[in-house]
Amino acid sequence: RELLDQEGNAVTCTRLGEAIRVRLHIRSLLRHPVTNAAVVDLLPGGFEVVDTSVHAGACSKPGVDYIDLREDRAVFFATAPVQALQIDYKIKSCNRGEFVVPPVFAQSMYDRNVKGRGVGGRITVTE
Repeated sequence: RELLDQEGNAVTCTRLGEAIRVRLHIRSLLRHPVTNAAVVDLLPGGFEVVDTSVHAGACSKPGVDYIDLREDRAVFFATAPVQALQIDYKIKSCNRGEFVVPPVFAQSMYDRNVKGRGVGGRITVTE
């Protein structure tokens, strides 16, 4: 996962109410694509998904079948290809402070032995 500003630079600090782009990279480390994978991206505390950047429901983006948006997370149901699948959407801060960015998690819905996890981080929201 990457958190990016409008110019595409990585961010660890943002301003209250400012939208930042989340870029997820998903790929299969097996020699074949993993179908029916659920990619769960927990949002940092104090952030919400920007409604206009992604919509819940069936998705027209190649590789992503369905998107489920919740209060604290975005869940993408997709096929993890051998080459990387890139998913972009925006989030914005609703509170000031320092927040933990939970790691993104992916798992095959029908083969519980196939799973993966990204790394977490921190983000600071200022006035």
